[in-house]
Amino acid sequence: MDFEESVKYITEYPRFKKIPSLDGIKSLLVSLGNPEKRIKTINVAGTNGKGSTVAMLSSVLSTAGYKTGRYVSPFVLEFRERMMINDKMIGRKRLAKIMSTVREHADALREHGTMLNAFEVTTAAALLWFAEEECDVVVLEAGIGGRFDATNAVPEPILQIITAVGLDHMAQLGSTVEEIAAEKCGIMRPGCTLLTCPNQDPAARAVMISKCAELEATFVMGSAGKGKIIAESVEGTDLLVGKTELSIPFGGEHQISNALTVVSAVDILREKGFAITDEQLIEGIAAAKFPARFEVCSKSPLIILDGAHNPQAAAALAAGVEKFLPKHRALLCGMMADKDCAGVMSILAPLFDRVITVPVQSPRAIAPQALAALAAPYCADVSAADDAPSALAAAIEKLPPDGALVVAGSLYLASELRPQLMRYKGKSE
Repeated sequence: MDFEESVKYITEYPRFKKIPSLDGIKSLLVSLGNPEKRIKTINVAGTNGKGSTVAMLSSVLSTAGYKTGRYVSPFVLEFRERMMINDKMIGRKRLAKIMSTVREHADALREHGTMLNAFEVTTAAALLWFAEEECDVVVLEAGIGGRFDATNAVPEPILQIITAVGLDHMAQLGSTVEEIAAEKCGIMRPGCTLLTCPNQDPAARAVMISKCAELEATFVMGSAGKGKIIAESVEGTDLLVGKTELSIPFGGEHQISNALTVVSAVDILREKGFAITDEQLIEGIAAAKFPARFEVCSKSPLIILDGAHNPQAAAALAAGVEKFLPKHRALLCGMMADKDCAGVMSILAPLFDRVITVPVQSPRAIAPQALAALAAPYCADVSAADDAPSALAAAIEKLPPDGALVVAGSLYLASELRPQLMRYKGKSE
């Protein structure tokens, strides 16, 4: 297979399995020679903040000299973003070779009735690559949930992290924060160390503490209350933690919580024998990169790209909008129909003078007209567009000099529009 055939092969698998189970991924990994047993992993689950936490932590580990694998889901610009070593994506030819091996074993299993989904096949490919490259450590971001997530097939992670838990993927994980938190806690092992973020939902935190007691595990809360803001802007926050000054490269107050979680993760890893200096911590966090997280794509005009796709993420985006953006604002938004579109619109739409809803290139997308109807009660100027790139160009053209445009609602939309937005970045700097 070549690269394009590899990606096509993965997309032919279903997104979910009818009966959640780790049996399929475990069988595939056994067939591949158990690559997951040849690497040390840090498993990261949660509803929001996983990607930013993984980006900062993996950057710190790379800066400290460790060959660091990074596995994220979903990607924004291209599929290869999902698998990186020291912030470098897997090569196209290497991915094709890895996937050819995975396909041989996956097809053989399928002939004997073992069913897999797309995320399991992708996860197996990533773990095989990380093992072949002899990574010192791999930071794995869970796709959905935790208990039955393919990343949970790793037998003994050296650290488990759960970022902010909220209401998302309820059809798969449960209808309450407590139920969803219980699924996320599925990444835990007896006697493990569980680290969670300082802004964790109290109901979710209670579930985690109870699970830690059951498993005789150690519960650690991210460095809550220890961060003092020195300076903040739309582009990030300078934070004093003890005597250490950090420059968080992502805007928004919620990123402070993610950074404090990384600080606590580094403390735990030091106790486990990792050599990470304060200077490497500072440099690693400052160097972290992750697109579509309150990303400033242009300063003039001011354009923000954010992947907010559920109420919790929308609330974090809204806080940043109110704090850092000028009064005149427009929102360009497209979403998946299986998300809480009404909830997101109720949070975001009141903050904008104008809302433009657009289609997203996915069969799961909500129609722009339907999304516009959900926004209409909260904003006087709402319109639906038939083409996202054209609507983006028109929205930028109409921005007043003191205005700002926010593009949000789905990472699929971010993936489609970010290249177009990056053309404005160079002109504005």
